[in-house]
Amino acid sequence: MADETKPLFVGIKISKALQNDLDSPAPGTKHYFEGNENKDYLQIIDVGEDKFIGRYIKSGYPAAGITDVSRNICSIIKLIARGRRIEENDVHIYSS
Repeated sequence: MADETKPLFVGIKISKALQNDLDSPAPGTKHYFEGNENKDYLQIIDVGEDKFIGRYIKSGYPAAGITDVSRNICSIIKLIARGRRIEENDVHIYSS
């Protein structure tokens, strides 16, 4: 196996509506996605002109755990976005 494996990013594409929610998050939730090095919280990344919110998973992450990661991302975004409906199938895996 090559040492140069790229981390996988699990997250959702940020729509204009979600961006509005991120610009004005629910009180006390900004730390879940902004300026936090905690790997259990979310990161916002830019891929070309698109933005995504989610988190990186380490190489060798168990496939059975992907569902838990997806649910965790959905739960945190729902907190930030004051209950906005986020479907688990909105969450995708991206290579960086």
